[in-house]
Amino acid sequence: MRRDGQGARRRHPRSGTRGKTAGLLLAAGLALGGPGAQAQQASPVGQFNDQTQPRTDPAIAAKPGDPVRVGPLAPWATDMAARGLTFDINIYDFYQANPTAGLRRGEQSNSAYFVLSMNADMQRLANIAGGTIKFTQTFFGLVRNLNMAADIGDTTVGYQPPYTPNNNRLSLLTYEQKLLDDRLVIELGRTHPDRYYGLPPCNSINSCFQDLFYFNAGFTSPLFAVWGANVAYQMSPTSYIQAGAFTVNPNTNVLSGYDWGYERISGALVMTEIGTKTTYATHAYPGRVSLTGFVNTADHDDNFKTVFGTSKGLNPGDPVLQKSGTSGVVLTGTQTVWRADAGLITKGDVNLHPTAISLYTGTGYAFDPTIPIRFNSFFGVLLEAPDQSRPNDTYGLKVNWQRLNENYTQFLADANFISGGSGAPYSRDKLIFEANAHLDIGKGVILEPVVQYVVNPNSFWNPYTARRAKDGFYGGFTLVVPLGTLLGLAPG
Repeated sequence: MRRDGQGARRRHPRSGTRGKTAGLLLAAGLALGGPGAQAQQASPVGQFNDQTQPRTDPAIAAKPGDPVRVGPLAPWATDMAARGLTFDINIYDFYQANPTAGLRRGEQSNSAYFVLSMNADMQRLANIAGGTIKFTQTFFGLVRNLNMAADIGDTTVGYQPPYTPNNNRLSLLTYEQKLLDDRLVIELGRTHPDRYYGLPPCNSINSCFQDLFYFNAGFTSPLFAVWGANVAYQMSPTSYIQAGAFTVNPNTNVLSGYDWGYERISGALVMTEIGTKTTYATHAYPGRVSLTGFVNTADHDDNFKTVFGTSKGLNPGDPVLQKSGTSGVVLTGTQTVWRADAGLITKGDVNLHPTAISLYTGTGYAFDPTIPIRFNSFFGVLLEAPDQSRPNDTYGLKVNWQRLNENYTQFLADANFISGGSGAPYSRDKLIFEANAHLDIGKGVILEPVVQYVVNPNSFWNPYTARRAKDGFYGGFTLVVPLGTLLGLAPG
């Protein structure tokens, strides 16, 4: 769900996102390109385990039992699964509005994602133990206002609006091989780093993301696949390590994903991560922590030289000086700190969805002063299952602090001035206060409303404008419909 491939200095703003329930948070990956990838709009994706976006990091959680399918297609799907083929369909609808925030206030946008997937079990099909072929195709519909990011402008608040100029996109086509009793997992093909690294600790598709992955590491939209390979090893039941390499592909929004001879590859993204994770199945107060490092070899706009060393790049159409490569680190964590039942086991049963409070954070730092974002950190609190009759509901509060590099705020001020604005300095620091919820409205259908208030927003997505970004409110919601489960294609 992000903008075009013209980058932070783009010339034309319109060139060119808990169990099965929590798994449906997959659409969260809002993206854009970063250095080299430049600014590409993101689409929702799988950052949590689920049938649509099966993850390939080590299988930390216990393996499920025999799946049970219920629905009109259940007999056929069960028979096909026995033969080695499994299917799923999930629908995500995103609505956004900026009643008082941003550059052009009072705008709205909407986009729906129809995500179809298939897995081929190579053990059943070809007697290759541990092998799986994965395929996911996404179709877009109900699209309104592709210019929403430019209407908002801000690097973070404007990050949610979908940008889907095409009607479909290849999202996954890989071969996965598990070895060493499934402790070693190798996957390669058309994939995305968002499927493996920096799993979001929040429970809201529309707003749980780490900016440094998309701006600095160079993620494309998570549903817009790139060439890549990942290797993960489970060191213990609760700890893992992984490494991968992925292509950096600018302007990916205008491609179908099958344009293998036409897409431009501007560099490579190399990522590593080490982490630990526990769940309510084994720990009364579970938590998760991961440390992720990345190096992006692609060229990106050198804001420092452009602003302070020369006047080049300050006018639309002027060449912009480039710098090769950037890097950073991201720490992600969550920890349960309180539960109403104090972790007591009742009649031998472990409560996998207790009424509980957890704290979470995602903090990233860039080592490079020539890119727009230097530091981004959010901290939140989540109330889980306040009503035990609704175990999947959660309510959250979050604050997000982002710091831009000084030279980039100078560029924004200069761009505003030459466009007829005041040229007043933009603040390096921005705060976003957020309230969100994750509501199970029945049969696996999820509604996730979110409201944000931004202080000191910027004009990242529309820098050459005389307007000044305004403090104010952003609101939206995500509707998730597990159509595959309702039809009996996938287990509930």
